[in-house]
Amino acid sequence: MKEFVFQIFNPLLLLVILSGAILFSCCGYHFNDNSGLAAKYTSISVPYVEGDLDGSLTAAIIHEFVRSGSFEYRRTGGALVLKVSIIDDRNDNIGFRYDRKKDGERRRSIIPTETRRISFVEIKVEDTSSSAIVLGPVQISANVAFDHDYEYARDEVNVFSLGQLSDFNQAVDAAQAPLNQVLARKIVDYVTYSWVQ
Repeated sequence: MKEFVFQIFNPLLLLVILSGAILFSCCGYHFNDNSGLAAKYTSISVPYVEGDLDGSLTAAIIHEFVRSGSFEYRRTGGALVLKVSIIDDRNDNIGFRYDRKKDGERRRSIIPTETRRISFVEIKVEDTSSSAIVLGPVQISANVAFDHDYEYARDEVNVFSLGQLSDFNQAVDAAQAPLNQVLARKIVDYVTYSWVQ
């Protein structure tokens, strides 16, 4: 029995158990420290994001608030109103390759094959009862990177110049949903966990 008790309290085993407990508890969970907006307000409304042409960013922000549970989302009449404006939305080429002729010979020109899509928004949070700004305005950005091809028509004219949907356009459209998710998560985290007086 004495040998069994010694094995349970082995210092190395105890260190492994404690290290595991610390690592598994650090998976991005937040604890309510009663200092953020969520400690003072219970509900929030999110009007249409200014510059959001198809409503996808607005929907992503609402989905993220509902998923997080930090505030009760209300279509109208929330204790807080989150106002968001898209400031900039751009694509930066970050990956390139040499262009090739039809026979496979390399040309001197390079073409983009990887792009980073970046969005910048400005947010502010207002108290509905007093119309006072309780948080912000602040700028938040998010980005996603994606690969794409550079397509040619039979006469070596870029498909985009013919007014057709190219692989690049499809890739940009496909990257919009993950970009909105990342941006929405950053916005909700900022609103929920920012320290306020």
